[in-house]
Amino acid sequence: MIFITHLLAEEPEKLAGPLLADTYVTLLKGRNAWYGQMIAKGELSLDMGDNISGKGMIQGVSAVGAFYELLSQPSLSILHPGENKAIALVELCPILKTLYKILINRSKTTSNSTSIEDETLNDP
Repeated sequence: MIFITHLLAEEPEKLAGPLLADTYVTLLKGRNAWYGQMIAKGELSLDMGDNISGKGMIQGVSAVGAFYELLSQPSLSILHPGENKAIALVELCPILKTLYKILINRSKTTSNSTSIEDETLNDP
């Protein structure tokens, strides 16, 4: 969130305090975290959708799609830090790309979970 805000906002310092804290808690133990854990355990399937009885709307899936699409826009291209060529911002976000494959493209390969667990992959 901070990375994206710094790239797109005129005043990125405003993303602080309660908004950032709420986002952090949501990612750790909110509905979206619960949803991801239940999918990982096999207790839910992606085909059940984003609205889960007793939990309400899970925004994680649609948020992954929205951020992926936003950061893929050619108008937001930047120079790659090490290669001096223009790339889409999404190319700097390997975890987002993997989540997009799993949640949006519904790709079901073991390499997806391996890449998410790979501690050398760091989204900014």
